[in-house]
Amino acid sequence: MKTSSFIRNVLTIAGSDSGGGAGIQADVKTITALGGFGMTVITAITAQNTMGVIDYMPIPLDMIEKQFDAVASDIPIHAAKTGMLANPDIVMLVASKIKQYAINNCVVDPVMVAKGGSKLLSDDAIQSVIQHLIPVAYVVTPNIHEAEVLTGMHINNLDAMKNAAKKIYSYGAQYVVVKGGHLESDPSDVIYDGKNFTVLKNKRIQTKNTHGTGCTFSSAIATYLAKGYNAIEAIAKAKEFITKAITFSLPLGKGHGPTNHLVAIVNNEEKIQVVDGIQKAFCILHAAKCGKMFASGSSNIAFALPYVIDANDIAMFPGGIITYNDSIFRVKDPAFGVDHPMAIVMQKITPLSYRSAINLKNEIEYKINAQALGIPVYTCSNIDSLKKTNIPESNKIVCVEIKQENMLYIIGNTPVEIADMILKIKKTE
Repeated sequence: MKTSSFIRNVLTIAGSDSGGGAGIQADVKTITALGGFGMTVITAITAQNTMGVIDYMPIPLDMIEKQFDAVASDIPIHAAKTGMLANPDIVMLVASKIKQYAINNCVVDPVMVAKGGSKLLSDDAIQSVIQHLIPVAYVVTPNIHEAEVLTGMHINNLDAMKNAAKKIYSYGAQYVVVKGGHLESDPSDVIYDGKNFTVLKNKRIQTKNTHGTGCTFSSAIATYLAKGYNAIEAIAKAKEFITKAITFSLPLGKGHGPTNHLVAIVNNEEKIQVVDGIQKAFCILHAAKCGKMFASGSSNIAFALPYVIDANDIAMFPGGIITYNDSIFRVKDPAFGVDHPMAIVMQKITPLSYRSAINLKNEIEYKINAQALGIPVYTCSNIDSLKKTNIPESNKIVCVEIKQENMLYIIGNTPVEIADMILKIKKTE
């Protein structure tokens, strides 16, 4: 059997995290989640958990070199990333190996301190990072603290981040990403390519579960580079990946829980089922001649992926449902990222664990029939007030009247489940 030629091989050169949230473990999970093949050179063994690093032991230099040679002499490396390197000898060895094997897509994450505060890079290794490692980097990804150490600058705003990026670029990297997660304001990442700045803005995600964010981000960049994206594209897509991983992070342990590397895998696996669920619900409603219940163009059938950040994680019919007498039609097949008012409603209800909605004309008999079936009916003035409506998470199906739109939303877990309920609501129509 031939090996699939589209598989991209990504090497991570970093320390092991016994808690599984950062280091080699986070890297391999990320690479795998994004469709790459992860390979490892382990530079240190740590005893750590969500509360911090208890102890660590660097791997002997000759064993690090043997790991590197074993992989690089046998398997093509399409990209690599570095993480914890512990001391100057390891830094210089890794830099020399990256040169020896001409690894061009190398992402350097200059790891210095663990999430719990423990130092992971000796002070005497800083100059080795500047003089030997950064010059072989295609992309280097310091956070604000690391950028301050590398530049000697105080960084507390966007302009200071840009100045730091310029100085780090002068050390030899082709792209510098100064991460703004430690800013007091909403985090912004600054990318510098030697000529232009690109700023990636984001809203701060309120969670303490951020263990392994730097490892995950840098290994995602490496994987996207391996897949052929240019640096700016790879960084932007890695930012999307880590944003979802943090948004749906895992509350494990007593300290800083890990990010959720499975978001991409779960969402990708569900895409076919989501589209199929919408199509099946449409067929049920089409066969039942439900056309008069829908508002032509305004009604739609929406189904969300398990993890929702924006409209790109929600599928529905472009152009909505079209009606003619008792019949319903659709202009196109379901798609993700559709510009439709339903997308806004879905983003409001998915945090309540509902994944699907179908909206009908706001007729009083539909509300009466729904209540007769034991379905609770809630009323709100507009879409923005949905959060204040106190819709419970526990109900299987609920109805929500949005007065400004004059629409009745039937909300549940799957479109087929909702379509079946609409047929019962229709009984006296």
